[in-house]
Amino acid sequence: MIYDTIDNFIKELPKFLPRAAELSAFLAAAREKSFDELEGADFSPLDLRFGEYDTKPAEEIPFEAHKRYWDLQIVVEGEELIGYAPLESLSPKTPYDEENDVAFYEGEGQELKLARGLAILLAPWEGHRPGTSAGKTPRHVRKIVVKLPWRP
Repeated sequence: MIYDTIDNFIKELPKFLPRAAELSAFLAAAREKSFDELEGADFSPLDLRFGEYDTKPAEEIPFEAHKRYWDLQIVVEGEELIGYAPLESLSPKTPYDEENDVAFYEGEGQELKLARGLAILLAPWEGHRPGTSAGKTPRHVRKIVVKLPWRP
């Protein structure tokens, strides 16, 4: 897991992640543009997943993990807490769904705040729980997840 500012992702990510250079234009845009502007732009060949939801209490959201992709998660509007835990510290809740590249888990982890200007890169061997409320009141979040192929 790498948790940092978008500025540092632009500067440092290409040094150690293959294909990260393709992210530079998108990350620069994500730092400045609105969710709607980003959704209407073409950042091919990146695999961008646009999402919009209200945050929930942590106990309502399972951890998840993927086998084929790293997740680069960027909140464009709102804020959330994202849970993080090494996969081996979590207990399986549902089996791996190959078609959707996801499995769900139960357990405890650390929480990091994700808001505009910050990003988190999660590896396939790391569990994460996005969409957790940062406080007692749900927040509306508009977010982009960049799926980066993993080739072990």
